[in-house]
Amino acid sequence: MDRYRKAFRQKVIPSYYRGALHVAAFAVIQFVAVVVVASQVVWSLKAVFIIAMALAYATTFTYFLHRFFLHRKIPGLAWAHKMHHWHHTFYQSRAMEYDTLDDVYMLLMPPWIQLLYYIVYLPLLTIVAGLIFGNEVMVPFVLGLTLWYGIYELVHWMEHLPPGKGPLRFSLFCKLREHHVIHHSRLKDEANFGIVEPSWDYVFGTKK
Repeated sequence: MDRYRKAFRQKVIPSYYRGALHVAAFAVIQFVAVVVVASQVVWSLKAVFIIAMALAYATTFTYFLHRFFLHRKIPGLAWAHKMHHWHHTFYQSRAMEYDTLDDVYMLLMPPWIQLLYYIVYLPLLTIVAGLIFGNEVMVPFVLGLTLWYGIYELVHWMEHLPPGKGPLRFSLFCKLREHHVIHHSRLKDEANFGIVEPSWDYVFGTKK
């Protein structure tokens, strides 16, 4: 596996890539997004409920995107399938951990996708939500989806840490990692598509 990963890095990771800069870009963009949006929220029980609904929408969307788009070759989304294939090729059930920080190239979303999420996808989705449910839902809805992006990346990162390290000292996170390890096995196209939490895997019978 070590020899394979070395060859994979040489073939796939650009020579200019620096994992530390990638992590820093994610952290800065995410922190600024959360602070800016949270500062605009008028806090109330209704706002908290809307944030919770946004998180519920996000975990649902993530499950279906992962299961039906990233694990299939869809016209126009071949690049997404390819990136996801790289992730599964590099991180397999018998080797879930990254060896160096540059290995997050196959773990974190590229910064351009993070920016696309915040400047294209999120504004468009929020406008639709505002038209359907009213303008008062827009800011809490944005905050929920902003929080989701950070939660998704951090939980996914945690699932690729060595067992017993950091949050994996707690049983809940260990169970999430075990759930994700199965997805990185030969069952990758069949099971455990919920990355942050497994609720839809239970609902649709894809939990293994």
